[in-house]
Amino acid sequence: MSQQGINSLYYASLLHDAGVINVPYEILVKNSQLTQEEFKIIRDHPANSVELIRPVQFLKPVLPIILYHHEKYDGTGYPSGLKKEQIPLGARIMAVADAFEAMICGRPYRRKLTISEAIEELKEHSGTQFDPKIVSVFCGLSSNKQFKKYLDLIASGFNDTPRDV
Repeated sequence: MSQQGINSLYYASLLHDAGVINVPYEILVKNSQLTQEEFKIIRDHPANSVELIRPVQFLKPVLPIILYHHEKYDGTGYPSGLKKEQIPLGARIMAVADAFEAMICGRPYRRKLTISEAIEELKEHSGTQFDPKIVSVFCGLSSNKQFKKYLDLIASGFNDTPRDV
Protein backbone atom coordinates (compact mmCIF):
# COMPACT_ATOMS: atom_id res chain seq x y z
CA MET A 1 0.00 0.00 0.00
CA SER A 2 1.29 3.46 -0.91
CA GLN A 3 1.94 6.17 1.67
CA GLN A 4 -1.16 7.99 0.38
CA GLY A 5 -3.17 4.79 0.90
CA ILE A 6 -1.85 4.49 4.45
CA ASN A 7 -2.70 8.14 5.15
CA SER A 8 -6.18 7.67 3.68
CA LEU A 9 -6.74 4.61 5.85
CA TYR A 10 -5.63 6.59 8.91
CA TYR A 11 -8.12 9.40 8.25
CA ALA A 12 -10.85 6.92 7.35
CA SER A 13 -10.29 5.14 10.66
CA LEU A 14 -11.07 8.39 12.44
CA LEU A 15 -14.00 9.48 10.27
CA HIS A 16 -15.70 6.35 8.90
CA ASP A 17 -18.64 6.56 11.31
CA ALA A 18 -19.09 10.35 11.31
CA GLY A 19 -22.52 9.88 9.71
CA VAL A 20 -23.73 8.06 12.81
CA ILE A 21 -24.38 11.55 14.14
CA ASN A 22 -27.61 11.41 12.08
CA VAL A 23 -28.77 8.19 13.77
CA PRO A 24 -31.18 8.76 16.66
CA TYR A 25 -29.69 7.85 20.02
CA GLU A 26 -32.53 5.40 20.74
CA ILE A 27 -31.48 3.32 17.73
CA LEU A 28 -27.80 3.37 18.69
CA VAL A 29 -28.49 2.00 22.17
CA LYS A 30 -31.34 -0.35 21.29
CA ASN A 31 -30.64 -3.80 22.74
CA SER A 32 -33.20 -5.67 20.65
CA GLN A 33 -33.57 -6.37 16.95
CA LEU A 34 -33.87 -3.29 14.75
CA THR A 35 -36.96 -2.71 12.63
CA GLN A 36 -36.48 -2.49 8.85
CA GLU A 37 -36.76 1.30 9.04
CA GLU A 38 -34.21 1.52 11.87
CA PHE A 39 -31.82 -0.73 9.96
CA LYS A 40 -32.19 1.50 6.88
CA ILE A 41 -31.21 4.50 9.02
CA ILE A 42 -28.13 2.61 10.24
CA ARG A 43 -27.28 1.51 6.68
CA ASP A 44 -27.31 5.15 5.56
CA HIS A 45 -24.45 6.15 7.87
CA PRO A 46 -21.60 5.50 5.38
CA ALA A 47 -23.24 7.78 2.77
CA ASN A 48 -23.99 10.34 5.49
CA SER A 49 -20.34 10.20 6.57
CA VAL A 50 -19.23 10.84 2.98
CA GLU A 51 -21.56 13.84 2.68
CA LEU A 52 -20.18 15.34 5.88
CA ILE A 53 -16.57 14.89 4.78
CA ARG A 54 -16.88 15.59 1.02
CA PRO A 55 -16.27 19.38 1.31
CA VAL A 56 -12.78 18.79 2.77
CA GLN A 57 -10.68 18.53 -0.40
CA PHE A 58 -7.62 16.79 1.06
CA LEU A 59 -9.90 13.99 2.34
CA LYS A 60 -11.22 13.11 -1.14
CA PRO A 61 -9.14 9.86 -1.33
CA VAL A 62 -10.73 8.76 1.97
CA LEU A 63 -14.31 8.80 0.66
CA PRO A 64 -14.36 5.32 -0.99
CA ILE A 65 -12.99 3.72 2.18
CA ILE A 66 -15.71 5.36 4.24
CA LEU A 67 -18.50 4.65 1.77
CA TYR A 68 -17.67 0.97 1.32
CA HIS A 69 -16.47 -0.12 4.78
CA HIS A 70 -19.67 -2.18 5.27
CA GLU A 71 -19.36 -4.07 2.00
CA LYS A 72 -18.79 -7.80 2.47
CA TYR A 73 -16.30 -9.88 0.54
CA ASP A 74 -19.09 -12.15 -0.77
CA GLY A 75 -21.17 -9.22 -2.07
CA THR A 76 -23.87 -9.23 0.63
CA GLY A 77 -22.85 -5.93 2.26
CA TYR A 78 -23.99 -2.36 1.73
CA PRO A 79 -24.42 0.21 0.23
CA SER A 80 -23.64 -1.23 -3.24
CA GLY A 81 -23.27 -4.99 -2.87
CA LEU A 82 -19.66 -4.89 -4.09
CA LYS A 83 -17.61 -8.06 -3.73
CA LYS A 84 -14.01 -9.18 -3.58
CA GLU A 85 -11.62 -6.77 -5.35
CA GLN A 86 -14.51 -4.48 -6.37
CA ILE A 87 -14.30 -3.27 -2.77
CA PRO A 88 -11.41 -0.79 -2.39
CA LEU A 89 -8.48 -2.26 -0.46
CA GLY A 90 -8.75 0.40 2.25
CA ALA A 91 -12.43 -0.43 2.77
CA ARG A 92 -11.61 -4.15 3.06
CA ILE A 93 -9.01 -3.34 5.72
CA MET A 94 -11.41 -0.97 7.50
CA ALA A 95 -14.12 -3.66 7.49
CA VAL A 96 -11.88 -6.02 9.46
CA ALA A 97 -10.70 -3.33 11.89
CA ASP A 98 -14.20 -1.92 12.42
CA ALA A 99 -15.75 -5.35 13.03
CA PHE A 100 -12.93 -6.34 15.38
CA GLU A 101 -13.34 -3.16 17.41
CA ALA A 102 -17.10 -3.70 17.61
CA MET A 103 -16.57 -7.26 18.83
CA ILE A 104 -14.03 -6.50 21.56
CA CYS A 105 -15.77 -3.36 22.80
CA GLY A 106 -19.28 -4.79 22.73
CA ARG A 107 -22.55 -3.28 21.60
CA PRO A 108 -25.93 -2.92 23.34
CA TYR A 109 -27.21 -5.89 21.31
CA ARG A 110 -24.09 -8.09 21.63
CA ARG A 111 -21.81 -9.00 24.49
CA LYS A 112 -18.18 -7.98 24.40
CA LEU A 113 -15.90 -10.75 23.08
CA THR A 114 -12.40 -11.52 24.24
CA ILE A 115 -9.62 -10.79 21.78
CA SER A 116 -9.23 -14.52 21.13
CA GLU A 117 -12.96 -14.93 20.50
CA ALA A 118 -12.97 -11.95 18.14
CA ILE A 119 -10.02 -13.36 16.19
CA GLU A 120 -11.85 -16.67 15.86
CA GLU A 121 -14.93 -14.79 14.64
CA LEU A 122 -12.84 -13.02 11.98
CA LYS A 123 -11.42 -16.37 10.86
CA GLU A 124 -14.90 -17.90 10.74
CA HIS A 125 -16.11 -15.14 8.40
CA SER A 126 -12.94 -15.00 6.30
CA GLY A 127 -13.89 -15.33 2.64
CA THR A 128 -17.53 -14.43 3.22
CA GLN A 129 -17.70 -11.20 5.21
CA PHE A 130 -13.98 -10.38 5.09
CA ASP A 131 -11.11 -10.56 2.62
CA PRO A 132 -9.16 -13.70 3.63
CA LYS A 133 -5.79 -12.06 2.94
CA ILE A 134 -6.57 -9.20 5.30
CA VAL A 135 -7.87 -11.53 7.99
CA SER A 136 -4.69 -13.58 7.67
CA VAL A 137 -2.46 -10.51 8.06
CA PHE A 138 -4.52 -9.17 10.97
CA CYS A 139 -4.47 -12.52 12.78
CA GLY A 140 -0.72 -12.76 12.21
CA LEU A 141 -0.22 -9.31 13.70
CA SER A 142 -2.35 -10.21 16.71
CA SER A 143 0.41 -12.52 17.93
CA ASN A 144 2.94 -9.66 17.89
CA LYS A 145 3.63 -8.53 21.47
CA GLN A 146 3.48 -4.78 20.73
CA PHE A 147 0.32 -5.11 18.59
CA LYS A 148 -1.27 -7.23 21.34
CA LYS A 149 -0.71 -4.32 23.76
CA TYR A 150 -2.68 -2.04 21.44
CA LEU A 151 -5.48 -4.59 21.16
CA ASP A 152 -5.60 -4.92 24.95
CA LEU A 153 -5.76 -1.13 25.23
CA ILE A 154 -8.70 -0.95 22.84
CA ALA A 155 -10.48 -3.84 24.58
CA SER A 156 -10.07 -2.12 27.95
CA GLY A 157 -11.87 0.97 26.66
CA PHE A 158 -8.68 2.98 27.20
CA ASN A 159 -9.21 2.86 30.96
CA ASP A 160 -5.74 1.58 31.79
CA THR A 161 -3.39 3.24 29.33
CA PRO A 162 -0.08 1.36 29.41
CA ARG A 163 2.89 3.69 29.71
CA ASP A 164 5.04 1.69 27.31
CA VAL A 165 2.62 1.55 24.36
